[in-house]
Amino acid sequence: MSVSPSPLLITLILFLCFLLPIDLNPDYSDDLCCGSASEERFRAEQSECTTGLASGYATPDGRPLLWKTRDVGNYRQEYHYVDDGRIPFIGLTYQNEEDEYFAGINTAGFAIENSNSYNLERGPGGGDDDGRIQRLALATCRTVDDFAAILDSTNEEGRTLESNYGTFDAVGGAVMFEAGGYSYERVDAAEQRYGFVVRSNFSYSGQADSAFNESYYGLNRHDRAYLLWRRAVESDNLTPLYILQEVVRDLYTRECNPYPLPFDGYCDWMPYGHVPHMDAINRNTSQSIFVGQGVAEGERPDDAIIWAMTGSPLGCIATPLWVRAGSVPGAYDTNIGSYLCWRADTIRNWVRFPAGNVDTWKLTNPGGTGIYDFLLPLETYFYNKTLRFVDSPAFSYERLVAFQSEVAQQAADSLAAWRPTYLVTEGFEAIFEDNNIVLVWSGDGGGEFGGLSPRGYTVYRENHPFREGDTGERIGFVEEPRFVDRNPPSDGAFYRVAVTF
Repeated sequence: MSVSPSPLLITLILFLCFLLPIDLNPDYSDDLCCGSASEERFRAEQSECTTGLASGYATPDGRPLLWKTRDVGNYRQEYHYVDDGRIPFIGLTYQNEEDEYFAGINTAGFAIENSNSYNLERGPGGGDDDGRIQRLALATCRTVDDFAAILDSTNEEGRTLESNYGTFDAVGGAVMFEAGGYSYERVDAAEQRYGFVVRSNFSYSGQADSAFNESYYGLNRHDRAYLLWRRAVESDNLTPLYILQEVVRDLYTRECNPYPLPFDGYCDWMPYGHVPHMDAINRNTSQSIFVGQGVAEGERPDDAIIWAMTGSPLGCIATPLWVRAGSVPGAYDTNIGSYLCWRADTIRNWVRFPAGNVDTWKLTNPGGTGIYDFLLPLETYFYNKTLRFVDSPAFSYERLVAFQSEVAQQAADSLAAWRPTYLVTEGFEAIFEDNNIVLVWSGDGGGEFGGLSPRGYTVYRENHPFREGDTGERIGFVEEPRFVDRNPPSDGAFYRVAVTF
């Protein structure tokens, strides 16, 4: 696809006045369910996930949904197609890993995912077995009861990692299994008040007294996800697109409510418009996304769709995968990894600062120059394109391979072509010469996005601090990273440089 040159805006403030922080008191009144703002929270989370399971009763089309945001330290994530002579499946795992899978759907319409649970009875210890259990389930299970049989068979010997396993099948089953070391509890989504189950890193059936409070990891993520899912059910809008765009990418924490984006204020010690990225659903360790959409009564089991995302939700686009296609596109699995995953990590590193805070003005802004301004409409287009394809009279199963590959490649090409519209830097020098202001800045702006060389620089000026959506007065264009303002205002000025590639 063709891409027109985009400007990279670099802001310089000459400090002739002070910009004072704005007091912010986030409103937690809408954060209901199982936690409260006063509950103790824990920050040692490095290998956790946030998940949800909906029965067909909770969704507009009667199809079950299963969601997992995978939070791990290793960003190298892939989707694989596996056919070892049993039931073929597509699973989510680490790059080049083939023995363990952590979410997936098989051709029988059975789906599974998990999140670690830290308040269940401990097992015998040893290496984590959740990935191996899910690989076995994907290759052998046709129903949620088949998976219950796997848990029954491992109860006596014990499981080494306590987990909440979300599952659905093609015959109406939608069950969350809270599996401790030697026993498990079954939670049927259809029997819950809103027809769904949400979990982070604790189980409702686990220890609940104060001695085990430190095991209740992910309270904010759980409560926030529950609230968002409940709102969607109440408005008959719990769809894969809603989960991908409203839940998966949510940045709410109890310290800071950044909505509506971009955040117009200050949170703690962070710069203007920045928010913490540790305890939100969309967090610093969110490395891949699985949203499984099952089938309604009477539909083929292998019509189930995975809405897949490898890489951080800050910089990735979800596209559809079908097990029936018998493969996954190269953008998700090659001998050198997933391109979508690598690209998403590059974009995340642009949005996120080393301290872990996210600049929300790089996500979206009034000028429409944020990554979300580009990414979310494109993801919506792919989603609607998929629905049209599935409902089209021209639909055929033989076209699945070509269609899913085409959409994944379009997503990869689009992210490859995207360039940030601006970066905020501090690499400036301001020199005063003969009543002129000389601005000098770095000419390197596109190295991490393809090594592009700037074609030139447009300089803007304002008599007040620039906000992210402001342009100001255009006062010149130069081809080198140096500009002389020969008529600066007597009371000082604020400058912005737009770098055009």
